[in-house]
Formats: sequence, C-alpha cells, structure tokens
Amino acid sequence: MAKKTDVTIGQLGDWNKYANAPVETVAGEFYHHAEAASAAARKWYWESIQSKRTASQAVRAAAFVFLVLGALLPIVAGFNDDASSRLQCTQAGVVALAFAGLVQAADRIFGWSSGWLRYMTTVTSMETLTRKFELDWANYMIGRPGPLTEDDKRPLFELAKQLEDAISKLRSDETDKWVADFNSSLAMLNDLIKTQRESAEKTVEAARSAVAAKESAAAAQEKAAQPGGIEVSIVHKADPVPVNVSLDDEKAQPFTGRSWVRVQVSPGQHIVHVTSPAGTVQKIAEVPPAGVARVEVKLS
Repeated sequence: MAKKTDVTIGQLGDWNKYANAPVETVAGEFYHHAEAASAAARKWYWESIQSKRTASQAVRAAAFVFLVLGALLPIVAGFNDDASSRLQCTQAGVVALAFAGLVQAADRIFGWSSGWLRYMTTVTSMETLTRKFELDWANYMIGRPGPLTEDDKRPLFELAKQLEDAISKLRSDETDKWVADFNSSLAMLNDLIKTQRESAEKTVEAARSAVAAKESAAAAQEKAAQPGGIEVSIVHKADPVPVNVSLDDEKAQPFTGRSWVRVQVSPGQHIVHVTSPAGTVQKIAEVPPAGVARVEVKLS
C-alpha cells in the first residue's frame, strides 16, 4: 500500500502573471485552480475515509460479538449441571465483556469511528461547495450580455477565492476537531494507564501482604512447635533422698537431687510425677514454645 501524502494546494502563479493576460486565460486559470484545489482535498478525504470506515466497522463488529458472548455465556452456564463448567462459562462471559470494552476503548483512542464521521461531514460539505461554485460560475457566464472584459477578472477571481477559502476553512475546522479528539484520546489513555497501574499496585501490595502474612503464620507455627524444657525443683525436708521421676506416661527414672531437668519437651501441658517413700506428688507443667516450665515439688 502506497504511503498516503498530505493534501496540498498548487501555486496559482507568479504575482504578475495575470496583469496583461487575456481575460479568457485568466478566467480559465482561476476556474481550474479552484477546481483542482477542491478535487485534491476531496480526493484525500475520500481515500482516507476507506481505512477509517473499515477499522470502525471491524471494531463495532468485534465489540458486538464480544457483547453477545458476554450475555449468552452466563445463560448457557445456567443449563450446565457441572459446577466447574458453570464457573468457566461465567468467567468466559466476563472476559468477553472485558474484551468488548477494550475494543471500544481502542476505537475511541485511535479515533476510527469519530474520524470516519468527521471525514464524511467534511468531504460532503466540500462536494456541496464545489457544486455551488460550478453553478455560480455558470450563472455568471450565462448572465453576461457579451464577451468577457477586463472588468470580469475581479468577480471571477472572487468566485474562485470563495471556493478555496471555504475548502481551506473546512479542512482547518476538521483539523481542529482532530486535535481535540487526539487530546481527548490521550487523556483517556493516560486515565486507563493510571487506573491499571493503581490496580496493579494494589494487586502487588495485596500479594505482598498475603505472602508476608503467610510467612508470619509459618514462622509463628514453626515457633509454636519448637520444643522447650521442664525444670522440677524438689524440696526435701533434709538431705536429698532417692525418688522416681516420670513425665506423663513415661517410665519413671530414679533421681537423687534437688533439681530435675528435661529438655526437648513438646509445647503444652505435661504431668510430672515424683514418687518418694512418702508417696507420689503430681504437678502440671505448662511448657511454652522454646521456653522452660518450672514447677516445685515438696516432699512430705
């Protein structure tokens, strides 16, 4: 595809070209220059319309298809007995509606539909002005009682000038509208980027918080599972006598002394049994994670 060039208007001629030229030559130059300027502008717009029309129609068709899918998939999901399939259909419908919105946003950002309408309005106005110029020119020629004279140069020049000025104004107005659409699309794109960035930042922050909470819970769980110890202070009436000490349902072990210690004990409540000739004393020891529970047993 050939690269589309900008619309340009040809030069009318040197400043002194029409000073002493025959009126028929001057009138022909004015007429053909105005017609050529109008034709060049109209050709540029008619050719430019084609790509915008195609893009606009494709975008609207795609948006409609996604809209239909987004509306039908949840309905289809209602007829499905499988919960997993219902969920997938519903999620697919949400995705289809999201695509429909993105397609519409792309149309607004790139200005396909708005450009198509803007070009159509402009070029049809140019066509109307050109037809009016041709009729006004013909009306002037028909109304002349005789051949053209030097006095006809100015009125004919004004007719040509009016057409070219009107064509230029239409093109200028269309360009102003394009600038406004361009700025609007940039603002919309910036808003979308900002919204998505903020959403992504929130998602990342939520993910970080979830990871931190998970790590904190894992650390707390790991700490809660760390074994501790038990220290039993045995108080004798006199010198220490042999006793049997056991923890929970373990086999009793003989011990003589004033302080019995057990390490690598799982956190939680444990029962300490101290048996002496005078009887058995039981104490409950609450072992903290990675800590030491201390209990005191007084022998009778």
